[in-house]
Amino acid sequence: MINYMFSLIVFLQEVTMADTLRSEGKIYVVVLIFLIILSGLFLYLYRLEKKIDSIKKEK
Repeated sequence: MINYMFSLIVFLQEVTMADTLRSEGKIYVVVLIFLIILSGLFLYLYRLEKKIDSIKKEK
């Protein structure tokens, strides 16, 4: 069990894709796309909540 946990920790520390993206400057593009998707999701949930509140008020 301890050996498995140690292997998992070592595996998680070796993130070569992130290092490659960071060295090429593309990590900022990935972060920007992530933030755009996240803000779109929050905007959708906010608008959905407003619609639900207006339906509740009509009843």
